[in-house]
Amino acid sequence: MKHGASPSARDLFAQAVGHHQAGRLNEAIAGYQQVLALKPDLAGAHNNLGSALCELGQLEEAELSYRRVLALQPDQAEAHNNLGTTLFERGKLDEAITSYREALTLKPDYAEAFNNLGAALYGSGKLEEAEASIRQALAQAPDFAQALGNLGAILKARERFEEAGAAYRRLIAIKPQDSEGLNGLAELSAIQGDIVAALETVLRSLRIGDTMDARRVFVEIVKPLRWTANNDELRGMMLRALTETWARPSELSHSVASLIKQGTETGACIARAAKAWPRILTAPDLFGPEGTAALARDALLSAMLVAAPNTDVEIERFLTMARRSLLGAVLANDMDGAGVEFYATLARQCFINEYVFFCDETEFCQAAALRDALAAALELGAPVSVPHLLAVACYFPLESISGADRLLNLPWPEPAAGLLTQQLREPREEARLRAAIPRLTRIEDAVSRLNQQQYEENPYPRWLRFPCPERPSTIAGYLRKRFPLANFKPRQESGVADILSVGCGTGQLALEISQGIKSHVLAVDLSTASLGYARRKAQELGLTGIEFAQADLLALGAIGRTFDVVECSGVLHHLADPFAGWRALLHFLRPGGFMILGLYSETARQGIVKAQKFAAQGGYGKSADGIRHCRQDLLTSDGLQDFGVAASSDFFGTSSCRDLLFHVQESRMQLPLIEAFLRDNGLTFLGFETDATTLKTYRRRFPDDPAAANLKHWHSFENEYPDSFSGMYRFWIQKEVSDSDA
Repeated sequence: MKHGASPSARDLFAQAVGHHQAGRLNEAIAGYQQVLALKPDLAGAHNNLGSALCELGQLEEAELSYRRVLALQPDQAEAHNNLGTTLFERGKLDEAITSYREALTLKPDYAEAFNNLGAALYGSGKLEEAEASIRQALAQAPDFAQALGNLGAILKARERFEEAGAAYRRLIAIKPQDSEGLNGLAELSAIQGDIVAALETVLRSLRIGDTMDARRVFVEIVKPLRWTANNDELRGMMLRALTETWARPSELSHSVASLIKQGTETGACIARAAKAWPRILTAPDLFGPEGTAALARDALLSAMLVAAPNTDVEIERFLTMARRSLLGAVLANDMDGAGVEFYATLARQCFINEYVFFCDETEFCQAAALRDALAAALELGAPVSVPHLLAVACYFPLESISGADRLLNLPWPEPAAGLLTQQLREPREEARLRAAIPRLTRIEDAVSRLNQQQYEENPYPRWLRFPCPERPSTIAGYLRKRFPLANFKPRQESGVADILSVGCGTGQLALEISQGIKSHVLAVDLSTASLGYARRKAQELGLTGIEFAQADLLALGAIGRTFDVVECSGVLHHLADPFAGWRALLHFLRPGGFMILGLYSETARQGIVKAQKFAAQGGYGKSADGIRHCRQDLLTSDGLQDFGVAASSDFFGTSSCRDLLFHVQESRMQLPLIEAFLRDNGLTFLGFETDATTLKTYRRRFPDDPAAANLKHWHSFENEYPDSFSGMYRFWIQKEVSDSDA
């Protein structure tokens, strides 16, 4: 009996290459490994294996493969370049730069290595050297598209906008479908104030390829805009931006609201409500001849209502009237099924904003009677109509109703089923997760206990979604994207960062950072209600590298741990002594580590302080009903514009409004005090996380500070533009390394 010969190393190599070319990477890797089992010194197989591993994201293994190539053939320029690219992807920028320079020593006309070296130098903040290297690449290959894109990005970072535009336009002339060039050109047009060109360019990019970068640029362009005419293509893109979460929905809320008001039917309803307010319109007068059918067809309105709290006063007034119309129709047993979809989204909006819409005593009593009738029907096993369920859910959380669990066992149409998930299933899951949260410290400080009580009653913020980054990066890479000109030294070029999030609340910022940075995160807060919410959202997003625990910052030193990054946004200004809290945080930060802080601005919150005094003098109390009455009086006050509360998204939810106007403890800062603290404690200011418009205005005002890191200049700027930090100062700093730490 004859047996076939075993395949040779050459045959196996050819098969592996075939798999590789066809995109079957796992089969290719297995094939290359078989080849190397037979011929361990075959440099080509090591090189191809490294390439396949790199494509799969297995960067550590890819690095080992390229090092084996160089052990066999030290003078192979391509292998040095490939190793550099793997090191670059791993965040080892200094080693990557060394590898690229080795490649160029061996092959001085290597355009790809010049381009890669430029990208690594840019990532290290060495913009002048990066530009020189990219220009070397283009000298060797004038039509090198990737190098043109990199040159445009570097010139844009150096604020040489005309030259950057020329680089992007040349790239597009060579490759008309290149999204990088289009996105870069769109950003430049926005920076230079040509919004029409910016929109046209980014929409062209999105039509060609739906990339993360194109989505980001679209959001940056549209979020400050207020629309004065309808546009079907923009409505479609804004709808996608909300439903696919291209950004935090709250970032788009004002722009989306203005576009919703341009819709023919919906816009007319909102206008009628705004004109009549405070008089309440009947359903025919409010909705017009089409009734609620047109509202149910408005996909952008529906998406906004289920994605985030509405932040538009005119839309709030319309929704308040619509809710009252639903209540009246159910009480009169005079509602057909036409409005179910719209009213289901309205009920979800009411839950999101925690029933912040105002209602008088008569309306509340009518809603309470419907709630009690629903509870009685559940107790008796009697049928419950969908309109009855929706009407109750517009005024009260379903979880507060006796026997509400029985609702989960009944068949419901999809709009009502989504409502039950939001108001019953998710809160029950939060309660389950909350019960298992460990306590790291006792909470004994008097102010801490007051803060804890507030956030146990009103977890804040009630967020729903945020965008996912393309891939997590090192902390150095994460910061370099935000502050390309900042003067900082990476503490580590690889590995996983240890992050402490103090006062994480419901987890929005902590979870965003944990997705953007390769990290392990310890997130602590006073409130277990907030932590239960955060833990549910982490579970929903599939995030496993984050640990939640209850703790007080003022007692946290007992855990005896230090971290590469400390995040503490919106906490210190609620302490009795914010600077004492800040000094306590520094003990957790390793030398060379980074910190992101959020602090209230004395200048920017002058109107809010007036509103807080209005609330205190009005004697409203801090109950949900008191907050609703206070909001109603503010909205009808002659001094509404002086307060500025309607410009704050926090004004449009019960928990957030309590945080804004009724907090138990609030301090506000000024930049000279922050600068003095940084100087006295060995801290380097890296930059503010602020919007593109503010940054552009600052740089035009202070061209001598391209890194936008001079706090004396920022203090002058804030005096000229008092609303610049209306949310809060949110900024990054780095802890210096002392001689004893080195």
